[in-house]
Amino acid sequence: MTQALFTRAQSESCLTQPSKPTMEAVPTEIILEIMEIMGPADLTSFRLVNKRFHQIFTENRAQILLKILRSRPELELLLHLYTANRNDFLPDRMLHPLTVTFTFSPDDASEDKVFLMRSPVAWKNGKIVCPEKIKLNVYDLMGVAELVKVVDWWVEVYPRLRWRDHPEDRRCLKSDEESRLRKAITRWWLYSHYFHGNYWRNCNAPRKFDYDYRLHHVRILTTQEIHELDDLLGTVYETISKDLCSSPGKVHRGTSSVVELIPWGKSGQRHPAIVNTYMKLDPDLLKYFLEHCYRYSKEYLITAISNSTRDFVFDRETLSMSIQTVLEEKSMLDPARAKVLPSMGIITEDRASSDECEAWNDDAWPTGYPPITKEQLAEMPSEHTNRVPRGDDGADRCDGY
Repeated sequence: MTQALFTRAQSESCLTQPSKPTMEAVPTEIILEIMEIMGPADLTSFRLVNKRFHQIFTENRAQILLKILRSRPELELLLHLYTANRNDFLPDRMLHPLTVTFTFSPDDASEDKVFLMRSPVAWKNGKIVCPEKIKLNVYDLMGVAELVKVVDWWVEVYPRLRWRDHPEDRRCLKSDEESRLRKAITRWWLYSHYFHGNYWRNCNAPRKFDYDYRLHHVRILTTQEIHELDDLLGTVYETISKDLCSSPGKVHRGTSSVVELIPWGKSGQRHPAIVNTYMKLDPDLLKYFLEHCYRYSKEYLITAISNSTRDFVFDRETLSMSIQTVLEEKSMLDPARAKVLPSMGIITEDRASSDECEAWNDDAWPTGYPPITKEQLAEMPSEHTNRVPRGDDGADRCDGY
């Protein structure tokens, strides 16, 4: 009898106690707002928490992805990357203006049309240039979101790479720093896709005032943007040198020995050539191999990377060459240009004052070619054609490391 009364009282107590709040009780509107401020990688995990979240995402997929993508400062560059193809190497097609739209309704109603990128009609080299119109569907949005995932990964690890030797100074990026970093990453990726990947590669080094698509990618940037890109490449170079192109080995010190990371090709002074060869990897491939490099032997890693890119040792990266060439072009066309420019890195500590940097933010060449006449070009000193140095994959030769 006593046991029955106790059980009854316990059940009545449970009924009177307020139930604990659960995620299932959160309104759908709140769940949608949470999804719209997530990054694509976090969104992928979040929507797999339970069936309700997955259903909410599935029913509102286009709305959520549009909100995420349109908040990214690098979106226009990513759309160029997503739509890149071999036809871009045809005359006047490289980085051609685009108008990219997405429509919710299948009948392409104008009231449901969302512009992701809208380039105006321009005048270039005496011709009217109309933007190419591209329509995306929801699966295209998911494809662009996959590119954003890679950019997000680099933004996340950048503080660790930037302050590698001073971890006590490591911090999160400010909003303006993150914006500069995102654009620099995507510009690096776009250049790498066209000129370090599986398309035809020019074996000659860039020359000043040439009609060269590699220079086109840099000429359309301002001096400030060029220096930000160059700053990123410096961090990438150090990352590849220390994390990817180094292997553990014994180092003898006196009567004892310790295990340290030894740069590939160090004994034969090959290391810079090796790193410049691996600098051709685009951000996505480099991300993958940086995440897995410690799981594999040096030989397996070299084989895997070589198989990921056609003719891997055919040449080395040319983006740094293109940057240097364009900066020299700007100096030659403007004799009054300062010989020593202010610091214009990505991180605030690596930049001069805002006023000094802003002075170098309006000298881009939108046509991709220097504003120079035929007479001026004829007066420029001739430049010999040099081949891009052959690459080095770091495979052991007779001299070992």
